[in-house]
Formats: sequence, structure tokens, C-alpha cells
Amino acid sequence: MGMVDRGDVQGPAYDGTRDETGSRSVRETAAWCTSVRNAVSGVFADGGLPVMVGGDHAMALGSVAAAAEHARRQGRNFFVLWFDAHPDFNTPDTSPSGNTHGYPAALACGIGHPALLRVGAFTPLLRPDRLVQFGIRDIDEGERANLRRSGIEFHEMPAVRERGLAALVAHTISRIQAAGGGHVHVSFDIDALDPSVAPGVGTPVPDGLSLEEAVDALRLLGQSGLVQSMDIVEYAATQDQGNRTAHVVEHLLAGLMAGRQGQTATVA
Repeated sequence: MGMVDRGDVQGPAYDGTRDETGSRSVRETAAWCTSVRNAVSGVFADGGLPVMVGGDHAMALGSVAAAAEHARRQGRNFFVLWFDAHPDFNTPDTSPSGNTHGYPAALACGIGHPALLRVGAFTPLLRPDRLVQFGIRDIDEGERANLRRSGIEFHEMPAVRERGLAALVAHTISRIQAAGGGHVHVSFDIDALDPSVAPGVGTPVPDGLSLEEAVDALRLLGQSGLVQSMDIVEYAATQDQGNRTAHVVEHLLAGLMAGRQGQTATVA
């Protein structure tokens, strides 16, 4: 599998300023997400499989926007599989912090800050019944209400422990295939993993996934042939210990790509 690095995406510095909704750095988040959208769209235009590796999970709004538009042009159903300790399904009305990295999954489903909803060419980018989340274990009260109201399928860690991540992912793959397949975008927040495995994240939450089960699940997805784009996000180099988390990113990528031999991934 070949890998092509297109370099860093550029955007403005965050200043933490809150707007009238109580959200932090909305202008900067929108600018960054637009840059990510354009970079990912460029990879699609060149026939590549885009993989975004970076920090703040808010950036996934940009890659999901590009993937959704690409899927629509191809006439394909669009699905997102979200691996995370947090569902990222807050809105300005429910977020205790106002941090935009708690918004992207909701924004993809057409719910949230108007300035961020405009990042995509259309909204919603994603039907709620085509979003599946794994590894969830830290949910705000209002966020849980948003999830239930939208009908999102989310698997919290007790269910993952009971059924196994690979089994849950395999079942999801089967459902997508039965529905005629489509474009699957994987958004993998490294804090889905246990902090003992990946300490270099911004918001660690105990009792997470093991690296082995995450890699096995991504291998299944790679072998399915459904995955056409991916994020690996929330890497915080300043929190890392001996590059342990950087090596985890390599293992995650290798897991997905194991079933996609002969194709080229482009990393932004």
C-alpha cells in the first residue's frame, strides 16, 4: 500500500473567544474545517483515498463534508462510523464547555451552529440512521438527549465489552452491504482507546478500547472494501509519552490498510 503525504492543512490560530451562543472559536473552526474540506476534496478529485491525521476532532466536519459531497456525486449512500470516547453530539444549547470539538457529529447530521453548518455544500451531510458510534463512555446529559432524539446508534463501552468490538463492526458492515453498500467514512478519535495505550490525547477517558481490538475492527473495515475516507484525530503530541501514541496512529492505519493492498492512501 502506498502512502502519499500532502503536508499540513493551514488555518488561523484559535483564540478561545466565545460568540453569542457561548461557543468558542467558531470563526477559526469554520476556517479550519473549510481548509480540510478543500484538501480532502482535492484527494478525491485525484482518485485517492484521503486519510486526515491531526488534532481537534472538530476538523472531522471538513472531511465529512468532502466525503458526503463526493458520495453524492457518485450516487452512493453515505455512512459514517465514529470511534470515540465521546459522541461529539452537543450543540451550543447543550454543551457545558462551548468547545467546538464536541459538535462535529451533530453538525454532520444537520444540527448545531449555523456558521458551522455552512462548511458543507449542503446540510445535513449525513442521515442520522447512517451514523454508528463505538466506544462511547463520556456523554453530557443534554448530548444524550440529542442522540436519542436523533435516533443515533451508539455503542457504549458496556455493550462493547459484552458483544465485542469486532462483532459490532462486522454486524454494521453486514447491514451496510445489505442496504446496497456505499461510501463509508471512518472517523477515529484516538481517545476511544484506553489512556494506558494512547496517553497523547487531549481528553483521555479511562476504560477504553485496547489497541488490538481497534486494529482488528479497522482490519475488518479495510477488508470490506467499503471505506473510502478516514480521520485519525485528537493526537496531542505534547501529551504523548515516548511517542507511544504516534506509534498507535501507525498501527491504526496499518489495520485499515491491511485489506486494501494495491491502493494508495493520501494523508493530510
